[in-house]
Amino acid sequence: MVAFIRKALFHPPGTQFVSTPKEEEEMVRSKGVKKVLSITEVQNIKDEQRDLQIALNEAEGAGTGTPAEEIDKSAIKNEIRRFDRILEEAAPGRVSSARKDSLATREKEMIEQFREGLPTRYEMDHPAKCPGAVRKHQKWSDKNKPLMNEWRNIQRTLRPGEERSIEQLRKDGSRSKYI
Repeated sequence: MVAFIRKALFHPPGTQFVSTPKEEEEMVRSKGVKKVLSITEVQNIKDEQRDLQIALNEAEGAGTGTPAEEIDKSAIKNEIRRFDRILEEAAPGRVSSARKDSLATREKEMIEQFREGLPTRYEMDHPAKCPGAVRKHQKWSDKNKPLMNEWRNIQRTLRPGEERSIEQLRKDGSRSKYI
């Protein structure tokens, strides 16, 4: 928020701000898959929006000859509208029961796909004792990267605030085969 106000202070009115690549990467949908925001992300966007609204109200209420006169109010309004669009597009909303059923079915299919080749918890916790564990995890991760994004979105839709992690799918494993 402070960085945005700094931009607004030191740029002439009418300047269009381009977000940093990191900000854009967080907001942009990857590969046509609609990103579903987590509850924390939604709350952070709402907080940012509220802070911008407060800054805008303060700037509009200030008199002439004050530093607030130099703030680009239109840029702040554009940023507030951009946050509104993001919340409309990516905030988890109400899901129909038919959609929940299809997502739950897809979740079960994905669990089976994830468990194939997934290193055990023991392998991950003791890579020095388990030769090839790191390479096995990297290979598994590369193979399942697109599914992991889909999994995250399904979890955020079915269980907002209580998403299941892929780590919960790991088997405990046995150390006996490495001794």
